[in-house]
Amino acid sequence: MQRWSGGGAVEVDAQVFAGSVRPGGTFPGQVVLRAVGREARVETIVLRVVAEYPSLDTGEAETDEIGCHYLDGPFIMREEQEHQARFSMRLPWETPITELAGQALGPVVRLRTALDDEDSEGDADHDLIHVSSLPLHEAIMDAFAVAGWTLQSSRLVGERVPPTDQIFDFHQSYTLTDRRSTADGPGDLEVTFLTNAVGCEVFVRPAAPETRYWSDKPPARRFVAAHHDLDQVDWPAEARRWIGEAVR
Repeated sequence: MQRWSGGGAVEVDAQVFAGSVRPGGTFPGQVVLRAVGREARVETIVLRVVAEYPSLDTGEAETDEIGCHYLDGPFIMREEQEHQARFSMRLPWETPITELAGQALGPVVRLRTALDDEDSEGDADHDLIHVSSLPLHEAIMDAFAVAGWTLQSSRLVGERVPPTDQIFDFHQSYTLTDRRSTADGPGDLEVTFLTNAVGCEVFVRPAAPETRYWSDKPPARRFVAAHHDLDQVDWPAEARRWIGEAVR
């Protein structure tokens, strides 16, 4: 990406070194700048991690900032001079997951690198960030699979989960399909994780894909799972209990 800055053009190339990163973890990288054609002044390098999701009201794409970091600046770059700046950014625990146990999901998380707070989307360099699931997420999803419900899809929904203490204005929804699909069965499930440093709040309810807003869908049952209980809980038994309470 080439950006005009301080009277000159600057090429901006951000590089993410981590193949994948988990919520709560850090990822390293570097930003490489090169002044093109003439001297340029760089005020600062702005790194933003953003998530993309469709608006509930319009369906148009929206972005929400997950994290922000300012790197170096101000400084002057001589013509054709190259400047390298290394960084390390930590993802919040609520960061959406883009791959679960190696399976790609729908949500998009990316690093947006710009030279000014006011830079537009088109003036920034964009790099995808692969956010992998935590062991607790995988244990719970595996438990649902043992109980007969497998992951069908995942998406970001531009709405907070009431009445929780969420950081972001969106949540990640997972649709699980009942493999047995009997006429009198409970049908598909919707599962939502709100993750923090201690564990997860897990919301389970019958799926209602045609219903737009959280409050208009079937009531969700809330459960709690802790990271430190990963190897101490019978997760398939827990999943069966959660499903039983959610669909009755």
